[in-house]
Amino acid sequence: PAAKALSQPRPRLLIADAVGLGKTIEVGILLSELIRRGRGRRILVVTLKSVLEQFQEELWARFTIPLVRLDSVGLERVRRRIPANHNPFYYFDRAIISIDTLKKDDKYRRFLEQCQWDAVVVDECQHVAVRARAGSKQRSQRSKLAELLARTSEALILTSATPHDGKKESFASLMNLLEPTAVADEQDYGAEDVQGLFVRRFKKDVQAQVKG
Repeated sequence: PAAKALSQPRPRLLIADAVGLGKTIEVGILLSELIRRGRGRRILVVTLKSVLEQFQEELWARFTIPLVRLDSVGLERVRRRIPANHNPFYYFDRAIISIDTLKKDDKYRRFLEQCQWDAVVVDECQHVAVRARAGSKQRSQRSKLAELLARTSEALILTSATPHDGKKESFASLMNLLEPTAVADEQDYGAEDVQGLFVRRFKKDVQAQVKG
């Protein structure tokens, strides 16, 4: 996945490998390369609250990438230390935050709109996909937030072992986060339209590579 992403002018990729193949490690390899190439100074990782601490620890233990944990308490602590009109997301260059912390407060969205990131990682990205129900598309707060982050980042890394819920519109919304012109008609597109935007492998696919 890192080689595939780095071969693009802008590294933007959905890592959709099956459970157990080490998506967090693949993210760490890619971020490490971006940092070494001078393209990873400002990094934001957005994940579910339940795995936030684990993700943070793994990137530090394996790759020595320090991510400041910005939960609601952490953000308020930063805001108390800086002038009222200053943006807390300028305060740290590398941060990790839960998507629910971001989505529940409009002021965080306003701060994010003013930020640019070298790389944004959205873990378990199926939760930010647009849901298609009864012929209509429903954009949740999470999906609107993902669209904002996609616009304000150079590199975008999405991860999910279950990126497809069976609805073409839902998967197309993830592809269009990576490349806004990838899918023109969300109900009518083929594999050739999204080629190069994702990596999807199962254990059988990498068995020979990890032998022994």
